[in-house]
Amino acid sequence: MKIYTVERKIDIAAPIQAVFGFHLDFKNLALISPSWMKSELLDEEGMGSAKQQRLKVTLFGAFPSIWVVATSEYEPPTRLTDLLRSGPLPYFKHTRTFSQPSQAITELSDKLEYALPFGFVGRIANTISVHRMMIQMFEHRHEMTKQLLEEKYYLAAIPLAQ
Repeated sequence: MKIYTVERKIDIAAPIQAVFGFHLDFKNLALISPSWMKSELLDEEGMGSAKQQRLKVTLFGAFPSIWVVATSEYEPPTRLTDLLRSGPLPYFKHTRTFSQPSQAITELSDKLEYALPFGFVGRIANTISVHRMMIQMFEHRHEMTKQLLEEKYYLAAIPLAQ
């Protein structure tokens, strides 16, 4: 099984606890996902490292699949990892790390590790489109997360010019 990796980082002018908490709330996934990827929470149980969610993920409005995702690492407010327990991919692990390089900035780092089914055909699909889609998804999610959190925490703290 070939494992592919996508890594992205972004600085967000918001408290580390807020950035971490934002990623715990599944409702925020709909706010930050690209238009071609819709996620619906079907059910959820547990908390922290015992949390498990069952999701319906639809790509391009036409390809629904059921994902069961479990939190495998939960270290507030610095680390959060989700691992696919069942779904369309043989392997999917998403790790988010949060650090505070300065008092006003939180650095969000995403690392996605995934494998595709269908052997050689999956490798071709990854080369042609899947890897690029994963990169675009995380770039979009990062920009939206930055926008939403900075509007709430950073921009709101700046007084209007008189």
